[in-house]
Amino acid sequence: MREQLLHLLFPNVCVLCRHLLCSGEEQCCSSCVEEFDQFKTPLAAEQMLRHSIATRYGEKFLFERGWCRYLFHKESSLQQALHAMKYEGLFNLATTFGRQLGEWMLSGGDTEAIECIVPVPLHRLKKIERSYNQSEKIAEGIARAIDKPLQPELLQRKRYTVSQTGLSLAARKKNPEGAFLAAKSVAGRRVLLVDDVITTGATMAAAASALRQGGAAAVSLAAVALAAKE
Repeated sequence: MREQLLHLLFPNVCVLCRHLLCSGEEQCCSSCVEEFDQFKTPLAAEQMLRHSIATRYGEKFLFERGWCRYLFHKESSLQQALHAMKYEGLFNLATTFGRQLGEWMLSGGDTEAIECIVPVPLHRLKKIERSYNQSEKIAEGIARAIDKPLQPELLQRKRYTVSQTGLSLAARKKNPEGAFLAAKSVAGRRVLLVDDVITTGATMAAAASALRQGGAAAVSLAAVALAAKE
């Protein structure tokens, strides 16, 4: 709440260092963004994402394409920004991250096959608690950048799950299993599934599984960041 109030009072300052933003800067100043561990190319990001998923799931979790813009490190400035985005009400930051991610996707080409964009949904009780879904705000930004429809109604979270934070790898895999349900209208669609951070991939795996069970023709993945192995 403190971060949200500060940014409402001082909307033209960086959410991290509090310095005034220059022309063309949004939410975070260029100096702070330079501290984020950005992938050199979309292909490099996709290769690391595939390796991360394969080492944990093998062929149990297959996806068509994958995009991440940053490597996520604990105690980093990126973690601070994502925390403010997720818990402090700075949903505009989520939209900015999403638009930038969408532009990053376009720089790597091959987004034409995506038919619609689906954010990883929150349970309705958690959405009431936070007032918004940060993944949906990220997806909004991507949708504007790549000019594809946002369709959150295609996937719902039918079961309340505890936060993945602090859980063991085994518990993280089990926690979201069976938590999602796809709408019948997803059948035959080529979907881009969006979340904020991919840590173990458990949430994405469960959501993608629900989409495939619903008849989705293909599922690709996009997230602001991929957790680094530390």
